Amino acid sequence: MKNIEFSEINHVNVKLIESESEILDSQKSIDRIYNIINMNNPSPRKNPIPSFSEEEMYILVQPNIEKSDFTVKGVAGAGNALKITVQPYDNREYTGRSNPASVIVISKNQQFKTIEIQKIKP
Repeated sequence: MKNIEFSEINHVNVKLIESESEILDSQKSIDRIYNIINMNNPSPRKNPIPSFSEEEMYILVQPNIEKSDFTVKGVAGAGNALKITVQPYDNREYTGRSNPASVIVISKNQQFKTIEIQKIKP
């Protein structure tokens, strides 16, 4: 697998999806996720909604973890498979919550169909 550069564009603690990951493949899917994020944001300052771009791939990562938060450590791809490595950790800010989620963006030079979430020990 080849390492892929990525950027985390949002990190929240809100239940967004039932699975551990989802490719946000249209502006409609990005809007749907950000509407949930913003509805659960008590601050008057809401999260800006990214604009869908054909050159980028937006991926929502919400792994089932035992800790209160996680960090995305790496992204790698081969063929049509993408592997996202996450490292769980305890975050005092998220104590008592159990739905950390991250939206990451990668350059879309390849079309990925499947995503595997690999959890490494802290």
